This record gives sequence, structure tokens and C-alpha cells, in this order.
Amino acid sequence: MNTPAFLEIGATKVPVTSLEKIMYPQKSYTKADVIDYYIKIAPYILPYLKNRPFSMIPYVNGAEGESFFQKQKPQNAPKWLKSVPVKSSTRTIDYCLINDLRSLIYMANRGCLEMHCWFSRHPALDKPDCAVFDIDPSGETGFPEGKAAALLIKAALDGYGLWSVAKTSGKGGVHVYVPIRPQPYEYVRNFTSAICRAVVDARPDLCTTERTIAKRGDRVYLDAVQLGRGKTLPAPYSLRATPGATVSAPMTWEELGRAACKPESYTMSNILGRIERVGDLFEPVYGMKQEL
Repeated sequence: MNTPAFLEIGATKVPVTSLEKIMYPQKSYTKADVIDYYIKIAPYILPYLKNRPFSMIPYVNGAEGESFFQKQKPQNAPKWLKSVPVKSSTRTIDYCLINDLRSLIYMANRGCLEMHCWFSRHPALDKPDCAVFDIDPSGETGFPEGKAAALLIKAALDGYGLWSVAKTSGKGGVHVYVPIRPQPYEYVRNFTSAICRAVVDARPDLCTTERTIAKRGDRVYLDAVQLGRGKTLPAPYSLRATPGATVSAPMTWEELGRAACKPESYTMSNILGRIERVGDLFEPVYGMKQEL
């Protein structure tokens, strides 16, 4: 029987189990390493996660094992883990809210390597507070082409006088965020779709909005449809379930334009040192409410 240990977070004892389990085999990182990472990164990831419905993706046997998708708050979850009921067409789902360190540790202990959450916050769940562009290389394209597409989106946003920030997906893609005054999903999605169409019109050889993978060819997919109620992307500074324990890392636009910028360069082992050097590049998002 696996006897839990406990981490004392304020007045709360958070149970942690199987701390020696290998979660990243190629790096020999254990569950204890993952939990330690999220404790240290908490000041930078929690401001984004707060009050956003959270979708769990436990990797119970590590990053190279199988995972499953779970929305409903576990029945055996501790009472202090906050949640919000969200009605769907067939039922009501209690989504967890990761609003504090103990909740973040709870999810890491469940094997949730990646921290996926909504684009909107409770109680305004129908109004995202960021316009987000999900840039996904397809076919023979890769991260260099994804970066080129992201820079084209930035140029279009600059034309509207809108500040934006990019982050690596932690895999092969790029995410571009525009902090906004919360607006209905359809309104924001119409804006992101229009920007994507303009970029495709300018560079049809590089980019596409074609949803069918087989029809994209060797072009970068600009996904404006991902910005929807109930859909998610990994939070900034979230780990990814990759062999190298990569992180979804915020970038400056200057960095993103450099050939040396690669997603595998930003990992669990070095992202905290990067934050010490360059600061939290995502921090301006939380105080900026731009008008589309």
C-alpha cells in the first residue's frame, strides 16, 4: 500500500504519493521533481490559472505513458479544492479551479504534468480576457515556420495598436496572446479569424486556416477556432509531456525572431533561471485590458 506523505501549505496538509515514480524517463525526473517545479513556478503560473476552469490530463505512468482527459472534479478531492459548476447540453460539470499552491500541488500529485485551462475566468465564463492565436506547424513545416507565422500575426496586431506576447507551446507551435477587456467568445473569435485570414492572404504559401490536416500540405495552421468556450491551451510555464520536460515559455518578439530560439531550449531545469534573468514576460497580460 502506498502510504501518502504530506506537504504543509499554511494550515493545510496536502497528501503526496509515489514521489519516487519516474515521470520523465529520459531525464530521470520523478514526481517529486515535478511537484518541486510547480512549487517554485507557482508565483508565475497561478496568476494565469486563477478562476479559470481547469481540465485535468493525468499521465499516471509518466510523460511517455498513456494519459486521459478529465473535466469533472474527482469525488475524493479535498474539500478545500475549489470548483465551479458549468452546464453543458447534457449535464453539469464541476470544473476544478487552481487558485492556490495547495491546489497546484494536488494536480501535480495526480500526474497532471500539463496545466490546461479555459480562456475565460469565473464568473465571466462566456467572455475570454485574451484573444489567442494557436499556431501549429503541419506537414514538413516546423518551429521556424511557426515563428515566421507568429511574427506576421504580430505585424497585423501592431497595425491595430495592440500589444501582444508570444510563448512557445512547449512542442512545435507558438501561442500569441492579446490581453483584452473581456468580450463574448464569438466577438473575439471573429477578430482572431479576420487576422488569420489576412495573414493567409498575405502568405498563402506559408499559412493556412484549413482545419483538415490532409488539406494543409506543408503550411502552418493558424487556429482561430481553438478560442472557444470549454477549449484549452497549456498555461504559461506549464510543463509539457515531452521527453525533454519542455515548458511553454513566454518569449520576447526579438527572441522569437532568432534562429537560436527553439522549444527544446526551455525546460523544467532552466526556466526558473531564465525568469531570474529576464523577468516574467507574461506579467503585463494581467493588468492590460485592450479594446479590440
